[in-house]
Amino acid sequence: MNDTVGKIVNLIERSSTVLITSHQDPDGDSIGSQLALGELLESRGKTCRIVNQGPLPSKYMFLDTQNKIADVDHLKLQKDVFAAFDSVFVLDCTSLSRLGQLERLFPSKATLVNIDHHPDNERFGTINYLDVGASATGEMIFCLLEACEFSVSPAVATQLYAAILSDTGRFKFPNTSPRCLKVCAELVASGANPKRVTNQIYFNHSPAFLKLLGTILSSPQIVDRGRICALTLKQSLLTELKIDPREVEGLVDYSLFVRGVEIGLLFTEKGDGKTKVNLRSQNEYDVSRIARGFGGGGHRNAAGCTLGHDLDQTKRIILDQVKRVLKDEPVRSLSG
Repeated sequence: MNDTVGKIVNLIERSSTVLITSHQDPDGDSIGSQLALGELLESRGKTCRIVNQGPLPSKYMFLDTQNKIADVDHLKLQKDVFAAFDSVFVLDCTSLSRLGQLERLFPSKATLVNIDHHPDNERFGTINYLDVGASATGEMIFCLLEACEFSVSPAVATQLYAAILSDTGRFKFPNTSPRCLKVCAELVASGANPKRVTNQIYFNHSPAFLKLLGTILSSPQIVDRGRICALTLKQSLLTELKIDPREVEGLVDYSLFVRGVEIGLLFTEKGDGKTKVNLRSQNEYDVSRIARGFGGGGHRNAAGCTLGHDLDQTKRIILDQVKRVLKDEPVRSLSG
């Protein structure tokens, strides 16, 4: 791994124009990691651009005070614009297919750097920096900053602390290791404020969101002898309450608040006839098996995917797969 980090350090020195990206619909780990890496690159005099497919969730906007992260869906960038990049860093992403349309915009001459901590990563990079023992990609970026002797500012410390906090489920997932807590201690020493970061991410909702939450929690679907809790978010409710869809990121966590629930789900109705599925689990149950079967991904205890079916059909398909996981039966890989 030290050799791999060394290769990345050398590449950074040789690079001139760098693209940073991550999986479609970025989360806290990908956002914090991208911003921190961007600070490193800019400190070395590199021209750097951060582009993803999908908007920045509102709860993470405080990390990007300079609006450095762009949504490719809102950019009028042609392929020849992307041709200027000589290096591309893909963070927190198991496969190129999870990048959305950005996969088609990479220049063929660019050196592709793959930095990730997911065990099912497809090793698609020219350089692959993979660490399945890391709690988050943010933890790996911290190690890279150390290798570059980069002085971590309070802003970067905040970005990486948020990355690790969100990907460990507020330090309650099994990936919360002594190493990640040590890294977080160093980030706090460098200026990250745990109370501020936690409040911004988890306790900073609009009044309309509380109404939405009350509606959803009033009708949970609890099945399989209380071991499964499914929540449903209909598009009509978002429209009625005039809620920005970016604010509902993390809503699935409430599905695990019920005593005895082992696997929780959130089914979100999309306007295009598709249904987004977020999955969470307790203990040893691996919900990433389900997400991967439908072209998604994630972690053992937190994963997601999108199916090309309506709400009712998606529920039937996914709940069947969840019951298989609880019985420790093989999950059937079905196209969404």
